[in-house]
Amino acid sequence: MPKEVFQIKGKMWRWPGDGGWHFITLDRDLTAKIRERYGKGMIRIIARVGISSWNTSLFPHTRDKTYLICIKKIIRQNEDLFENDLVQLKFEII
Repeated sequence: MPKEVFQIKGKMWRWPGDGGWHFITLDRDLTAKIRERYGKGMIRIIARVGISSWNTSLFPHTRDKTYLICIKKIIRQNEDLFENDLVQLKFEII
């Protein structure tokens, strides 16, 4: 079966507190679609922004009932991304 590629556009935000973790939130409709097909919990993905790609996971955010994608520091540096930037991201579930 060919892998499905998802495309999203979202504002990158910083998790409050120590660590400097940055995320993009999937909307609830896409979250529901993914949960229906792949189940709940963490789901491994390959994410792409610009020319950069990395292995990560969709992280369930129970309070908002959505998934989060973590944007690694090296990716933010390589792609010149900052908090509150609108980011075009593609990902495929692996």
